[in-house]
Amino acid sequence: MRDPDYEQLLKVVTLGLDRTLKPQRVIVVGAGVAGLVAAKVLSDAGHKVTILEADNRIGGRIFTYRDRNTGWIGELGAMRMPSSHRILHKLCQGLGLNLTKFTQYDENTWTEVHGVKLRNYMVEKLPEKLGYALRPQEKGHSPEDIYQMALNQALKDLKALGCRKAMKKFERHTLLEYLLGEGNLSRPAVQLLGDVMSEDGFFYLSFAEALRAHSCLSDRLQYSRIVGGWDLLPRALLSSLLEPVLLNAPVVAITQGPHHVHVQIKTFPRARNLKALKADVVLLTASGPAVQRISFSPPLPRHVQEALRGLHYVPATKVFLSFRRPFWREEDIEGGHSNTDRPSRMIFYPPPREGALLLASYTWSDAAAAFAGLSQEEALRVALDDVAALHGPFVRQLWDGTGVVKRWAEDPHSQGGFVVQPPALWQTEKDYGPYDWSVPYGRVYFAGEHTAYPHGWVETAVKSALRAAIKINSREEPAFETASPEGQRQRQGYAHGVAGSPSYDRAEEEGSHPPVQGQVPLQHTTYPRTWH
Repeated sequence: MRDPDYEQLLKVVTLGLDRTLKPQRVIVVGAGVAGLVAAKVLSDAGHKVTILEADNRIGGRIFTYRDRNTGWIGELGAMRMPSSHRILHKLCQGLGLNLTKFTQYDENTWTEVHGVKLRNYMVEKLPEKLGYALRPQEKGHSPEDIYQMALNQALKDLKALGCRKAMKKFERHTLLEYLLGEGNLSRPAVQLLGDVMSEDGFFYLSFAEALRAHSCLSDRLQYSRIVGGWDLLPRALLSSLLEPVLLNAPVVAITQGPHHVHVQIKTFPRARNLKALKADVVLLTASGPAVQRISFSPPLPRHVQEALRGLHYVPATKVFLSFRRPFWREEDIEGGHSNTDRPSRMIFYPPPREGALLLASYTWSDAAAAFAGLSQEEALRVALDDVAALHGPFVRQLWDGTGVVKRWAEDPHSQGGFVVQPPALWQTEKDYGPYDWSVPYGRVYFAGEHTAYPHGWVETAVKSALRAAIKINSREEPAFETASPEGQRQRQGYAHGVAGSPSYDRAEEEGSHPPVQGQVPLQHTTYPRTWH
């Protein structure tokens, strides 16, 4: 499942693009990691870049909570990167960010289901002790090993059919259907995977998506995190730019002409007048729902609109609780996560000497419904009840009464945690598969975690940004294109051209409009200290 252009993208993030001989005015919509990476790479190559961000902060789904009283931090969004994500590691290294180990698994953490509680080192050896009526061949194997038993048939399909055909087959099945069918697992074993590995979030979604996710998310893998908080990544990207970011600047309309593209933004919540900017190209890195709210002229082709509507964002919710001391250390827990069939599902522990701010609940997909509609106080109490049930009622006295809740499905800009597609039940063997977002629509390009695989990871957003930057940098003045389905079928791979020498010409403002609220020159960037 390795991207065929991975090594080239790694080279670009390491060395940059060749300096362009034809600098372009580029408007980047969205100041998440995809938008910031694309802006940096294009700016370094000599293009004039303007970033528009609808929110009052940068970072997108990288969102670090910082407790003012204790100084402790909690990651409301991205929190780990697999060791296999070399592009992201190289990006962090190039920006001078320090990385350290993220502890995904600690054998002393707990699993509690059906009223039975076991240390995870015991679950690894004898998962049947949790009360699951496993088949003889399933007993004595860790949940990870049982899952791998089911995936062995998929590996055979990949070798026999090739990646493209096999993934097309997998996209037409749910994970649950595969595990019980070709995976040949018992129902109790499948329930074990759902309860202990949180695979139930994938049960009714595409098996292909579950397979991609497992390549990046497993207790057997090694992970890193950014020392000091993940929000240092967007801050470092921002400080490397020479151009401003316009905050509180939602894009409402994009009009393409034969020589330019015009972007209209709303400058005040109740403003009647819109501010207009002119550029050569636009890169859309905003989420699918945000892009759907933009008016396009000429309209996006029907297949692009259908692809946008077809993006399936799953909810994700995190609940942090602040305690007076890290009581889990008394149980020899130094990180990793506990699992429970209670509403909180997964509890992640901070490493030693990094405070007592506990990720008391991380839920996603259907499991996040347990916290939907609750007030913050109610959500904190539900998580506290689950922590007390797992560790003992004494933790109630240790809670300092504070915490934070982030429900990404309720975020007005992302409207979901990340993309996980349902099975493509309408596809046949002759269909060409998912929409190829790397193909531009005229002067409009696309990037973001929803436009590449595997969904839901920071590196995926970075890869999509690098691909778009490569295309923009090598762009010739084209006739207006519509990115037709037929054109996508004929397209193979990615265009990797690069060019060479600098010049500047900023995205032009049209008309006499008041200054945009939230224009942030790099050297004076400030960050909001209010959190959700």
